[in-house]
Amino acid sequence: MQKLGLYIHIPFCAKRCNYCAFLTFAENDQMIEGYVEHLIKEIALYQTDAYEVDTIYIGGGTPSHIPAEQMAKVLEAVKQYFLVSETCEVTIEMNPESVTLEKLAAYQAMGINRYSMGVQSFNDEVLAIMGRVHNRAKALDKIRLLHEASIDNFSIDLMFANPKQDVSVLTEDIETLLRMQVPHVSVYSLMFEPHTNFTKWLREGQISQVDDETDRQMYHLIQERLIADGLEQYEISNFARPGKACRHNLKYWRLEDYLGLGLGASSNIGLERFTNYQNFLTYYEAIDRGERPVETLETMPLEEREKEFIMLNTRLIQGFSIKEMNQRFGIDFLEKYQAPIAKHLATGLVEIQGDRFKFTPYGLDVGNQFYVDIF
Repeated sequence: MQKLGLYIHIPFCAKRCNYCAFLTFAENDQMIEGYVEHLIKEIALYQTDAYEVDTIYIGGGTPSHIPAEQMAKVLEAVKQYFLVSETCEVTIEMNPESVTLEKLAAYQAMGINRYSMGVQSFNDEVLAIMGRVHNRAKALDKIRLLHEASIDNFSIDLMFANPKQDVSVLTEDIETLLRMQVPHVSVYSLMFEPHTNFTKWLREGQISQVDDETDRQMYHLIQERLIADGLEQYEISNFARPGKACRHNLKYWRLEDYLGLGLGASSNIGLERFTNYQNFLTYYEAIDRGERPVETLETMPLEEREKEFIMLNTRLIQGFSIKEMNQRFGIDFLEKYQAPIAKHLATGLVEIQGDRFKFTPYGLDVGNQFYVDIF
């Protein structure tokens, strides 16, 4: 039976952070109950026994912001309308301010078995300028709470190249993280997205952007320390102890099937890519008419999908199987892309190890040069 990942979007937060451009809404808690009701109706519209759901990822927003009983209703609906594997990985995103021992116990009871907490930094000045609700003490307390609840499959998000964060501050962030015995870490360089406070402040000269050289220095410092501590880097931004890689996110990078549910959620099924309405009213109206709330649907040409496969899979440290690539797209990869492969074997961006094609450590930094040449 074909496997399917589910992404479930919960678009509510306690506060919008100063760097955040995600589809989320603060101070709208009165909408939570109505949103969950419509989300459950949407889940029912996709009822199928053609797939076995083997990963579920609840993202946002801040899913831990909504009451646990509302989350339980959503997962009950998933189990009612889909075939869910007994070994399904079920991840929920959380922020420290909304994590409690009671909520963790409720999550465990409803089958959630993986937790991703957005800490971003352990430095109070960095957290304050980012607009985070928590501080260092609260973040450390909530990581201890995860250990106390005997949760051994969780991830911490860490951001670098932030205002108020030089290399020494980042070094302390990393060392603090490692002292907490974290099984999985996702690291992201700050991006200045449109319509955020950070982009506004950058334009006004109130904050400055880290230069490319410092950004790379920070990234390599993270790589070096996490790997030395026993975390394996399996993707450009992700590090895990043995057996703790995120199975759901691997679906994205391997271009496998996943269905997005909820406001603005995106899906990838076969050659089809589709995205839900991002406006509450239009999302609700479609569902109330008994229609799937899809705003845009695109059938991808196989050639375009092939290049997307290359771009996503080369984010993985192990790259991809050439044999699998050839079978999936009916090509001879080494022949079709002979010129760019030869060029970048020479430049040191890519390498071939047996059946696998992948970026070198240098290529992980400057891989866009290879992408330009295959297009």
